[in-house]
Amino acid sequence: MSWYYAVNGQQAGPVEDAELQQLLASGALTPATLVWRPGMENWAPFSSLAPAVPTETCAHCRRAVAASLTLPLAAGPICPACKPLVLQRVREGLAPLPSATRFAGFWIRFVARLIDNTITSIGGYVFQIPLLVVVARAEKGGPNELSLILGLGALAVVMSLAVAGYYEAWFITRKGATPGKMILGLKVVRARGGRIGWGLATGRFFAYMLSGLTLYVGYLMAAWDEEKRSLHDRICDTRVVSGS
Repeated sequence: MSWYYAVNGQQAGPVEDAELQQLLASGALTPATLVWRPGMENWAPFSSLAPAVPTETCAHCRRAVAASLTLPLAAGPICPACKPLVLQRVREGLAPLPSATRFAGFWIRFVARLIDNTITSIGGYVFQIPLLVVVARAEKGGPNELSLILGLGALAVVMSLAVAGYYEAWFITRKGATPGKMILGLKVVRARGGRIGWGLATGRFFAYMLSGLTLYVGYLMAAWDEEKRSLHDRICDTRVVSGS
């Protein structure tokens, strides 16, 4: 059966039933798209032709697709676009993510990290300024001056890491996201579901540092990963989702 459809006010077609279903599955057509075939008096929305071309709603992305192209699962039908991701999670024994989960991409996570780094840097200054005062008052040229500077410098680094680590772990365990992520509507979740505890949150902080030690490739992995995972997400089996 030949079908015609309207796109941006222009008529397109003819296409056969199978091709019409593929267009719907790809998103080129929506349930509201006007279609027509010989024998119909007027153009009609695609959704009104459900008996001719049955559709179902994907249980993951909530998009209407042709029923013949969906994969039936216990959680509901899955569209072709979501099939690889859902099947991967089934193979790995992971709990299904909520419907219409949107993984946070590289750039929005980058901005969130800038916000968090700014906050933790200010917190680190609270400890570093007194140490700088001690260094300034130290005897210039004295035999212990270099040892004092190196010791206080190491102490400042340790304190800064402690502040950043506690900040990260406290907010992830209590709020599910750091302030930078909360501002942008992001949240850190476990791939297998359940609460993120102190151990995992602390481990994720150190894994996050490892992402930087890989010449930042660990962060960039989020740009091409299907679930937008950075290296630290892979190590700790976490995901960052948006709209939470």
